[in-house]
Order: sequence, then structure tokens, then C-alpha cells
Amino acid sequence: MTDFEDVWTREAKFVNMALNEFLDMKIEQVRKLSKIHVQYYENVKEYIMRGGKRLRPVLVATGYKAIQKRLTEKHLYRAACSVEILHNGSLLHDDLIDHDETRRGGPTVHALYREWHKKEIDDDEKRAADFGMTMAILGGDSLINLGAQAISESHMDPKITVKCLKLYEDAFQDLVDGVLLEMMMVYEENPTPETYLEMIRMKTAVLFEKSLLIGAAIAEASDSQLSSLSEFGIKVGQAFQIQDDILGTFGDEEVTGKPADGDIREGKKTMLVLEAYRRSSVEQKAVLDKLLGNPDMSDKDVDKVRTVFKESGALEAAKEKMDSLLEQGQKALDKANPPLRPKSKDFLLTLSNFLVQRTY
Repeated sequence: MTDFEDVWTREAKFVNMALNEFLDMKIEQVRKLSKIHVQYYENVKEYIMRGGKRLRPVLVATGYKAIQKRLTEKHLYRAACSVEILHNGSLLHDDLIDHDETRRGGPTVHALYREWHKKEIDDDEKRAADFGMTMAILGGDSLINLGAQAISESHMDPKITVKCLKLYEDAFQDLVDGVLLEMMMVYEENPTPETYLEMIRMKTAVLFEKSLLIGAAIAEASDSQLSSLSEFGIKVGQAFQIQDDILGTFGDEEVTGKPADGDIREGKKTMLVLEAYRRSSVEQKAVLDKLLGNPDMSDKDVDKVRTVFKESGALEAAKEKMDSLLEQGQKALDKANPPLRPKSKDFLLTLSNFLVQRTY
């Protein structure tokens, strides 16, 4: 195992310990209410704890350690849990929006409670589906609030707590605005790559950025250090999402665990699509107009769209943009004054390469 893997494994272990402790504390607090409340919070905890690499809270810890030599903040990892809880709250709502039945090998919350309603209350499909939807909305809302509580109950200096809560609020606002922009882009005739980059800044990169900034704020970083980490988080987060788009169309399904035709059948406005429309011939545009967004297209038709992405230069353009963003993000770390601590900086550089070069 490399030093990089050792650090990630160690930090993720500390995060999981803090998550368990915090969520168990919340379960105990509701025991006085009812068994249903206990079961609800146990289900929410299971949803969070069933998987995930804990990337975002690891970034909080790394943001702190990039500034401070010694770990003097007793509840750093509880505060770090905030972004993991927020991330899972957004996933829980995404599951509902996308009508997904599973997440990380287990049922989504709306599916879980739909089936519970059928078994325990009555088996009417519509009432059960409505109940599952309601519980999923509540579940996401609960997690978003619990994320804020993880910061306010970390017993930090009040001034630092306020800074961290502001960063958390800004992250949540950007997440909502990013999803809204993504939904509206589907109906725009010619959205630009610039609009797309702004959308993924808010929807994806913001949690990379704000995770680093929360950790750095706890360590009382300088404005220069905060700016450096902010730029790194945004640029690397955007590069990460472009790679995700590429894997969503050209990835190996056995490796990614996701279908490689979903984005095409859905007609999702990815960087590949936007660049293809910019670069395609009249004939190639006709193929895209006819096929993109058709859920019933054949596998042969899916391959036709992939061919347009390749032959128009869209795939190469997306890769070039991704590599450029990665390079800009990595160079941003050199701008910090005082300089970031070398070990943490090296970890961030290795992490960014891993995130953008991954195959899953």
C-alpha cells in the first residue's frame, strides 16, 4: 500500500468513527419520542454507513493539516462529518428525483419505506409510493440539518464555528442552484460549455472546495491559503465531473458498476454533448438530434452517438479541458502564502491525479 493509500485509509477510519459516534448520539436523543423515530434514524445511519470513500471529510482533515502541523482541534473529525452528511442528503434526494431503487448495494430510502408501507400498513401501490416519497424528502432534509449540527456541536471557538457554518450554507445553496441549472439545461437548445462548467462547479466541485475550506478555516488559514485551496477544489472538482461524464459513456460497465449508455439515452447535456454540437458536421448533428434522449434506442444507435463523439473531436476536447482544469488546480496550490505543508500538498496532488485518471 502506498503512502497516499495509507493516509486516505487512516483518515477515512477516523471519519467513520466520528460518523458512528455522532449518528448514534442522534439515535439516542430520539429514543424518548417513539420506536418509529429510532428506526427512522437507524435507517438514515445505515444509508450513510453502507459505503462511500469519505472523500469530502478526508478533504476537510487535509485542509486542516495543510495549515497546522499538529492536530489541536479535538472535534475536527466531527466537523468533517458535516460535508459527508450533506453529500448523502443530496444523494438521498437525487435517488428520489432519478427514481433509483438502489444505492451502494442497498435500497434507496423511498424504496425502503414504500415496501415497509406495503408490508405494515396496506399494499396499495399509490399510497405506498407516496409514503416512500414523503419519507425520502424528510430523510434528505434530516441529513442536511444534521450536517449543520455536526459543525455547531463540534465545540469549536464560536468565531470558527460561524465561519464553518457559513461555508456549509454556501455549499448547500450552490448544490441546489447547480441541480436547478442542470435540470433547466435539458430544455435549453444551445447551452454553452461555460454554462456547463458553472453548473458542475455548483453541483459537484463546491463540496470539494468547501470541504478544504472548512478544514482550513478551523486551522485559521490565511486569505492566501484559503484562496489557493478554493481554486484547487473548484478546478479539480470540475475535472472530476468531466471524467465522470466520459466514464458514463465510454467506461467499462463491469468496472464502473453503471451503464455506459444511460447519459446518451437520457439526453444528458454533458461536456461530450456540448462539444459535439460545437464541432459536428450537419450529418453528425442530425444523428445527435435524432438519437440523443431516446430511451428506446438500440445498442447500435448508442454506438452511433459514441462514434460522433469520437469523430467530431468532442471526446478529445473534453479530455483536453479536463487535463487543463487539473493542471490549473494543481498549480493553484503553489500560490499559498505561507506555503501549504508539503505532506498534505503532496497528498492533494496525488489525490487529484487519482480522481481524474480513475476508471470507475
